[in-house]
Amino acid sequence: MKWRKSVRIAVIKMNAHRFRTFLGCVGLCLPCIANSSASVDICQEPTAESHLSIAYYDKEETSLERSLGETTPENYNTDLLFKLNSNWILGGGHRSTILHVDRLELQTNGYLHTFFFPVHRLSQSGNKSFRFSIAPALSASSNVTSDPDEYTADALQLLAAVIWGWQRSDGLGLRYGFCGDHRFGEYHVYPVISVHWQPHPDWKIEIGFPTSQVSHQVTKSLTSLLRIAPNGNEWYVKDKSLTKHSQLIYEAYLLEWALNWRAHTHFMLAASIGREFHSRYEMTLLNESRVRISSDSATRVGVALAWFF
Repeated sequence: MKWRKSVRIAVIKMNAHRFRTFLGCVGLCLPCIANSSASVDICQEPTAESHLSIAYYDKEETSLERSLGETTPENYNTDLLFKLNSNWILGGGHRSTILHVDRLELQTNGYLHTFFFPVHRLSQSGNKSFRFSIAPALSASSNVTSDPDEYTADALQLLAAVIWGWQRSDGLGLRYGFCGDHRFGEYHVYPVISVHWQPHPDWKIEIGFPTSQVSHQVTKSLTSLLRIAPNGNEWYVKDKSLTKHSQLIYEAYLLEWALNWRAHTHFMLAASIGREFHSRYEMTLLNESRVRISSDSATRVGVALAWFF
C-alpha cells in the first residue's frame, strides 16, 4: 500500500458549557472532522458558532475492479460559517478532489470542484425545533469552474434539508425530515431519521439514517467520535478542448474515527482515520465510452486545525 502524510483542518466553536448543552440537544456535530470528504453535508445540524476551517484528506492507493487501474484520490475542504443570530446561519464552502487514475484515460482532467453557499433557518418552540437549509452549488471539473461561460444547468446543484426535532427528555431526542443532495452519488431526495441518546454526560449516541455516530468527551478539551455515513458526489466534467462533456459520479460509505483536541478557545487540532467501502465510479473515458467501475475498500487519514471567531 502506498501512503502519503496527510493534513486535515476542521472546526467547531463553542465554550465548554454550550458544548455540553449542544451535545445533549443535537449530538456532536463535527462537519469538518467526521464529514464526508467528497460530498457537501447540510443534512446534519450546522455548528453552533461561526468558524473557518480548511481540510486535507489523503487515501491509500486503491485498485479498480478487473485490474483496470489504480486510483489515489486527494480531497481538500474549506468551510466558512457565520451565525447571524439564533435563527439564521450563512456560509460558503469548497470541496476539491484530485482524482489520479492509472491506466485509464478519463474525459476529465481529474481536478474536481464543488463550491456551495449554505443558508440555514432555525426555529425553536419548547422542546420542538425546525430547520430549513438550502445550498446552491456549482460542481464541475476545473476547466469548467474556471470559465463562467461554461456554467450550465448540468454543473449546478441545489442541496436542501427540512428537519424537525423533538427533545423527549434531557437524554433522549428525535430528528426526522427529508434531505436532497449528492451524498449517494446521483441526486436523491431521501428521508432522515435519527434517535439521539445521552446515557452519560460524556457520551452521546446517534442511531439513524443516513448517519450514525457515537461520541465521547474524554476530557474537557479532548473528544472522540466514531461515525458512519455515505460519501459521494457528482461533477459535470469536460475534456481539455471543452467539446466533450459528461457527469462523473462517485459513491461510497465511510466509517471514520476522529480525535479532536480543543487546544485553545479559538483553535482546535484534530486527527482522523477512516475506511471507505462499497466504492463505485461512474465516468466517461476519453474515447466516450461510459463505464461503471467498483474499487477496493481503502483507508484514509487526516489531521486538522480550526479557527473559531
